[in-house]
Amino acid sequence: MKASLTRIAAVAAFSLIAVSAAHADINTYRTHGTVQQVDASNHKITLSQDAVTELGWPARTITYNVDGSNILTGIKAGQKVDATFTAESAYQPSVHFVTPTAY
Repeated sequence: MKASLTRIAAVAAFSLIAVSAAHADINTYRTHGTVQQVDASNHKITLSQDAVTELGWPARTITYNVDGSNILTGIKAGQKVDATFTAESAYQPSVHFVTPTAY
């Protein structure tokens, strides 16, 4: 019994390390732009945004997946915002924070 608990604990510890390492490879980026459309029911936001030089993206309009509809609470078309997102690939960026700005 004691040996089984030790094995379970070891597997759990290695699993946590593997998950942490996988998340460490995902970079976070920021952009500034104007909200073009909010689709809270489908967890999407469309931004006309500045260039993201770290990714080689020019200034453009892009629709992001959003990590939950609560991120879009109070966000409306026409607002200037800063958005924090991850991009595991150029075709699946995901916004994690949207913050209204004055400029």
